[in-house]
Amino acid sequence: MNGRPLLRLGERLRRMGLPVVSPSYEALARQAADEVLVTDLEGTIAFLSPSFSRRWNLDRWALLGLDAFAWVHPDDRDRARELLRQACLPGAGPVDTEHRYLVRATGEVRWVRVRFSDARHERGVRGVIWNCVDSTDERRALEALRFTASHDRLTGLPNRRSLFESLAAGAGTTCGLVLLGLDGLKAVNDRVGHSAGDDVVRRTAERLTQVAGGDAVVARLDGDEFALLVRGEERAVGQAVAVLAQRCVRAVREPVAVGGRSVVVTAGAGTALSPPGAAGAAGAADDAQDRVRALFQHADVALSAAKAAGGDRVVPFSRGLLDARHERAELAADLRQAVAAGQLDVVYQPLVDLAAGSTVGVEALVRWQHPRRGAVPPDVFVPLAEESGTIGDLGAFVLDEALGAVSRLHAAAGAGVLVSVNLSGHQLLQPDLVPLVADTLARHGAAPSALCLEVTESAVVEDLSAARETLLRLRSLGVRTALDDFGTGYSSLSYLRRLPVDKLKIDKSFLDDVADEQGVAVLSGIAALATGLGLTTVAEGIETDQVARLVARAGCTWGQGYHFARPLPEAAAREHLARQAARGGAQNPLWRSTTA
Repeated sequence: MNGRPLLRLGERLRRMGLPVVSPSYEALARQAADEVLVTDLEGTIAFLSPSFSRRWNLDRWALLGLDAFAWVHPDDRDRARELLRQACLPGAGPVDTEHRYLVRATGEVRWVRVRFSDARHERGVRGVIWNCVDSTDERRALEALRFTASHDRLTGLPNRRSLFESLAAGAGTTCGLVLLGLDGLKAVNDRVGHSAGDDVVRRTAERLTQVAGGDAVVARLDGDEFALLVRGEERAVGQAVAVLAQRCVRAVREPVAVGGRSVVVTAGAGTALSPPGAAGAAGAADDAQDRVRALFQHADVALSAAKAAGGDRVVPFSRGLLDARHERAELAADLRQAVAAGQLDVVYQPLVDLAAGSTVGVEALVRWQHPRRGAVPPDVFVPLAEESGTIGDLGAFVLDEALGAVSRLHAAAGAGVLVSVNLSGHQLLQPDLVPLVADTLARHGAAPSALCLEVTESAVVEDLSAARETLLRLRSLGVRTALDDFGTGYSSLSYLRRLPVDKLKIDKSFLDDVADEQGVAVLSGIAALATGLGLTTVAEGIETDQVARLVARAGCTWGQGYHFARPLPEAAAREHLARQAARGGAQNPLWRSTTA
């Protein structure tokens, strides 16, 4: 461009009453990387740089005299005008801002960073300079990072951090929280694959979002846990949370089609309410954080109770649940010290050959005599040991005590008896289990064939391949193994055929209906199955003479229960075995022990 158009332009600007841009400024603007506008104080355009024209595909000459703010997004326009005026106040320096820009041709909205500089009194410009840079890509990248930081990648739902911040911001309202934990997701991952598990999670997220509608915020907290947040007036929130939790549990229960098959998972839900805080009060921020933590804790306590009750249900928080959790935490701490304090004992319950009437083995069972609470039941402290991570120490203690007693029990019996020790699912999957068993056997000089390790059906199916590998290694030591509580889990012939076990312990629940014709048929079927696989069957929980006879008639090999003997301290167990050895067995194959 030569100077004549600029001269004509200057004359045109003067007639319009606009600031005149000198040819030297035009030359500078032509080289500038930023898009440059020059306007008057009201935003009327006096100059557009070539780069501005190219960026927005505009005719720079046709826009002269038009309002630059017309291209600013309506929601940002008033603020942009005010900032331009601030930049022109006496003594003010440049003012930086960022606003949205409307691309008239396409309707696209883009972001622009702008620096307003007052040059109305400078020679060569005499106007307000807008230095503009398109910041859309940077802003979108930043928003993507923020979204990733605050949302779950798999489902797109808000994550734990986002939900926590949302809760903390709602100090002036009652908050209701539903924590939802999926039951059976790990089994889906193991059976069908992790991609199928991801499909289940995504489908669950869709269902929960649909159920919540616009009444709740849905978030995914971790692998199998979701949360729903409701805000409002206290009574309304309480009712909404109760209804919402039930609807969510029902929605999750519906089958999900993944990989050409139908998969079913269930969910347990815990609910809790948090009343509004004292907004604006001193320490309100700390109070909000405390309220959020308490709300999460209460809902988690309720969720734990729902899972403990079998899942697929809703449990609301209560103070009693919290007290019970505190008591369990205290009990767990005491359990860690119980071994060293000498509070744990091992007792032995006889195993009886139903046909011969003789004691063929004993099962080692642990007992805890708490100094203040008295006897703590095993069904309380054993799950507690698993939860608290002390089950390994507890299991090692029982194994050591039982193998230490083998030689004394054998001396009393006059012949070898089998000593059974229970393994938890946690122990079964520990890499040091087999070395621990081998070392304990060697330390006590006990024959491996004298030891039977019992694992529950549920522990085995948790990770079938790993369990099978461990059982094979135990068998290579010469140790026998038994599948405990058969019938309480999947009771699948396909996995039973793959497991290297020697004995099948039938859960007591099958004996409850043994007097019924169908109950006997079921028990007979299990016994026949075990016999066909070369397994010894052990019926647990025999408490009456009638049940003992029916179990024997059904084909079970061994029996165990109060009908024969209660768990006995080692000295009493030795006496029991000595009496049996002295009698050479029993005249009646279904004898009642004198120590029962």
